[in-house]
Amino acid sequence: MKYIVSISGGKDSTASLLYLLDIAKKEDVIPVFCDTKWEADETYEYLNYLENKLDIDIVRTETEGMIELARRKKFVPNRHIKTCTENLKIRPFEKWLLNNYIGKEDFIVVEGVRREESKNRENTPNFTIKKSLISPKFDKPTLYPIVDWSTQEVFEYIKNKGLEVNTLYKKGFKRVGCMPCVNASKYELLYLPNKYKKRLKHLENVVSNEIN
Repeated sequence: MKYIVSISGGKDSTASLLYLLDIAKKEDVIPVFCDTKWEADETYEYLNYLENKLDIDIVRTETEGMIELARRKKFVPNRHIKTCTENLKIRPFEKWLLNNYIGKEDFIVVEGVRREESKNRENTPNFTIKKSLISPKFDKPTLYPIVDWSTQEVFEYIKNKGLEVNTLYKKGFKRVGCMPCVNASKYELLYLPNKYKKRLKHLENVVSNEIN
């Protein structure tokens, strides 16, 4: 049995990875990162840190990237039409599963989802089976090992394992992922470092040129 741990560079996926490394053989734990090509520099650095600190290899799946997705769709994904997660995370990950595990080896997907995160997640079970979005359809048995943990418990767990967290948290960010997240509030966007504001402006210009 292989445990396919979805890694984002954030605290929850890191805690989930550490938990699985505690209860399973290292060779059976497969960390996978879906690169949106829109991540913070700090996140890429943190993934390298995890590899070196834990002596592991993180699989990095290929995606078209945020800019190409926006160019193809002719709009910038936003909180009302959020196509980025499906196209840059879920589908590339499922394609990787299909090519490497479906019909070849038993696996369980591991995700760092927590009930405390939002109203939509408060009834998340410890384990579920999802259907793939891509065809041919297949089952994704999915484990949420830290689903009932608090934010403080997550940070403490990582610290007790002798690891640092992504430096974005120390810079005041509450979540780690795409930078900037197209679902971010105006307040969050206001305090973005200039290099990420420029990145968003470039994306908007790309889409504008495609439309015109």
